Amino acid sequence: MQVLWFKRDLRLSDHLPLFEAMRNAKHHGLVLPLYIHEPSQIADAHTARQHQLFVHECLDDLQQQLVDVGGYLHEELGEAVEVLAALHAQFKFTHLWAHQETTQLTQYQRDQAVAAWCKSMGVVFTELPQNNVQRAGGEKLNFQTYLDRAAQEEIKNPTGRNLNVFFAPKPPVELNRATVPHAAGVDKPLRMKGGRVQARAVATQFFTPAKLKSYPFSISSPLKAWNGCSRLSPYLAYGVVSDREVLQKLNALVNTVHGQGDAGLIAKVEDAARFYVDRLIWRQGYLQQFENHVVLETDAFYSNEPSETKHEFLAAWQQGRTGFAYVDACQRYLQQTGWLNMRARATLVSFACVQLGLPWQPVALYLAQQFLDFEPAIHYGQVRIASGTSHFSQMLVYDPLKQQAEQDPKGEFVKRWLPEFGTADYPAPIVDNTESLKQGKARLHAMRQNRLL
Repeated sequence: MQVLWFKRDLRLSDHLPLFEAMRNAKHHGLVLPLYIHEPSQIADAHTARQHQLFVHECLDDLQQQLVDVGGYLHEELGEAVEVLAALHAQFKFTHLWAHQETTQLTQYQRDQAVAAWCKSMGVVFTELPQNNVQRAGGEKLNFQTYLDRAAQEEIKNPTGRNLNVFFAPKPPVELNRATVPHAAGVDKPLRMKGGRVQARAVATQFFTPAKLKSYPFSISSPLKAWNGCSRLSPYLAYGVVSDREVLQKLNALVNTVHGQGDAGLIAKVEDAARFYVDRLIWRQGYLQQFENHVVLETDAFYSNEPSETKHEFLAAWQQGRTGFAYVDACQRYLQQTGWLNMRARATLVSFACVQLGLPWQPVALYLAQQFLDFEPAIHYGQVRIASGTSHFSQMLVYDPLKQQAEQDPKGEFVKRWLPEFGTADYPAPIVDNTESLKQGKARLHAMRQNRLL
């Protein structure tokens, strides 16, 4: 028997481990699709209740996808090695299939422990690459080659087929999800819902000529970004869709516009498509950087990075009570939706680390819990840049008053998400904007003279 282990790849389409497991069923045995609810990962400080419930919705959708092709999804509660050991004792499976994942340290260590257990038991553990990310010794294509192949190669999709003969008999005991421990926090009332059906609906809404044309002009302001961005990031983060599928969707739209023969429209859509692809290139770059430098999550790059947490500043920033209306409105918006456009994310981090002098670690951890689309490589890469603690040559500092003037000139965003603004209940600024920017920039310049790594 073979086990197909789903982690952050909650789909059937463009799922190479699924394809390989099915293709090898004749030689290695029937396939048991598995998802493990791991208490240690649920309790990890990066994980919040909203993430867990999003995953549960994705699992419900994945279960239906598998049923539709004649299979099922088997869910277990426990630590990965313990669950696999119990299944091995019962079924004597010989092969374990999964995707390579570029993820946080606790999950990478879990994968290493699984690999060690497989080796000790003689189980062949095959981790297949994704996102064109190179693990040591692997092949990485340049992005243009990857893009060309992604646009042209047929994506393997089992939808509409009956694969019943490839699935192992379903284990008799089913997990009651009510027994799964809850992650910290509460759900967010306006967050996006999980699952392939939801992802397809979001993609269909975005990939139109009108939406794509306006995309480059909609991403900077939180006023426009919710409707102007694709908002596929949570579905990419949990592998509900693959980046290759997104590229094919984009390519199909461009081809459709070409077929309409309007030269002006073609030029605008092509420009916007290139702009969107640039963001996918950045995403892949963050993933590769994190794969190569796992210390981004944990280690200081400079010997004199801020280490003292001013807890009253941290609390005010987390609660949206800093007296800086744009910063506070962004924080309140994030608390309700679990999403924020990239420039607003950078503004939150810059304000916390540069002007309030907070260390990047508690800032990164708090935002990881708040962002529904938390993806470690992208998250830590962006936090390190916006906090000034990366090796990025340019120092990016976002003046919150300037950002408010540019991105919310009429105060519409602030009025909606910060109703107490302008009342006696709203606090005065906790720091002077001009002075805190001056001191923060001086501190960053001094810090960056003392490179450790």
